Amino acid sequence: MPDARRLSQVPSPHRFPRAAGVALPLFSLRGPQDLGSGEIFDLLPFIDWMERCGLRVVQLLPINETAIGEASPYNTLTAFAIDPAYISTWKVPDVESSPSVQTLMDTPRVRAQMRRARISGVRNRRRVYTLKLDLLELGFEAFCRLPAASERSQIFARFCRRNAWWLEQYALFRAIKERRRWTSWETWPTALRERDEAALRRTSEMLETRIRFFQYLQWVAAEQWVAVRDYARRRGVLIKGDLSFVCGRDSADVWAQPGLFDLSGSAGAPPDAFSATGQAWGLPLYDWAAMRRSGYEWWRQRARHGRDLFDLFRVDHVVGLFRTYAIPTREGGTAGFVPAEHAAQVAQGNDLLAAIVEEAGDSGVIAEDLGTVPDWVRESLTRLGIPGYKVFRWEQQHGRFIDPRAYAPLSVATTGTHDTDTLVSWWETLPVEDRSSVIHSLDLASAGLHVHDQAPPWSDELHVALLRRFYEAGSLLTIVPIQDLFGWRERINTPATTEPHNWSYRLPVETSQLDALPGVRARMALIHTMIQESGRLPR
Repeated sequence: MPDARRLSQVPSPHRFPRAAGVALPLFSLRGPQDLGSGEIFDLLPFIDWMERCGLRVVQLLPINETAIGEASPYNTLTAFAIDPAYISTWKVPDVESSPSVQTLMDTPRVRAQMRRARISGVRNRRRVYTLKLDLLELGFEAFCRLPAASERSQIFARFCRRNAWWLEQYALFRAIKERRRWTSWETWPTALRERDEAALRRTSEMLETRIRFFQYLQWVAAEQWVAVRDYARRRGVLIKGDLSFVCGRDSADVWAQPGLFDLSGSAGAPPDAFSATGQAWGLPLYDWAAMRRSGYEWWRQRARHGRDLFDLFRVDHVVGLFRTYAIPTREGGTAGFVPAEHAAQVAQGNDLLAAIVEEAGDSGVIAEDLGTVPDWVRESLTRLGIPGYKVFRWEQQHGRFIDPRAYAPLSVATTGTHDTDTLVSWWETLPVEDRSSVIHSLDLASAGLHVHDQAPPWSDELHVALLRRFYEAGSLLTIVPIQDLFGWRERINTPATTEPHNWSYRLPVETSQLDALPGVRARMALIHTMIQESGRLPR
């Protein structure tokens, strides 16, 4: 096996450092003033905590806006707008200065929500989203009273001009959607549905103030995001984002550019380990021919936007860029893989990923290449210098688990994803023979595990030995879900289900209080040592 402690001394041919990171959704963070969901500025104490652990990458789920009652961050209203639910409301100057805010805060409804937010272990997106917008509306009213020549007004105007290419259509869509009580754009009157110019002009004039409000929300969110990213950079922490495979069918992008999408079927996945019958995600298909004719400009825009937000970003469901699995939703709808021919699949994926890498600039591109993925897709990723994932539980060869120390450098090693159960839960359901295979394949005895039982139950000693091997992985990046760092059991999502606990996990304490949890401080010190010994700290 390669010596992990020497790997950090070898210059990397890639743009990725040899580093360790932690994965969690932004909504899982807790702050002293949050309203029931993690917020942008809650990342600040988390970054401080990461620095003390030696963790240099924080991996987030998509942060794009979803519908008011949509908890999944992968079914988005937009490919570009930040979810207003993530705005740190109390850090918005206009909210702080509004006398109406305190009046609202004193109402029984809001006081009750604040109490629930402090004690609840799960988020209620609808409740959080609604209250946030109520408060931010009051801030917007205060902002509108500022003179047009004021510094804040001028900064806002520049933001709107700079982002007009996506912001204008998004804000118009969002205002119409609210006006029409959140009904799908496919049910709107024909003139709006088909984007008649005169109808859009009249609607824009009628909803001018509301359109400006949704632009304001994006400006506030962007200002806070830039502050957090600058803070992270000063502390040597990289923010890793996630570009969902496609936005929701009922989204600003599909409404504004319907020619780029095929609504005759649903994007999905063929039968695999998650579902014996395959999965229909309810998400639109791409019209790949139209995408190619445009030079993949919409995807180029997404990559440039990702570069502006993140130091690294993950491209979700990368195999779908080569061939999308289509499930028809109406008679005669698209079915099967698109494109259908192998040569066309290879050419499309290579061209599109090359465009994404080109537009990403200094930001690193990572591919989510999990599930049923042909070998030739991973060969393309290697040629383009794009790391894929090594999820330990799925990395087996000849009936044996592969030792992470044997992973190729151009990869991301991890214990699991937002769609898997946690490491401890996985171990407890693992057959005896598989437990024994892990012990021997990874030679955990030399990682500090005293092997008295060839198939031991979960223990702190076993947990530490496993973590040691993950940090010693040959992969340039090792990113572990926060639950797996501490042996916690709560999972993020169970695929192919609509359980209320999906996409609702929150940390057990405020982010700034993580050190105070039993056993966490000692584990942090041990993690820091393992990260240092495996060459994942800056020299």
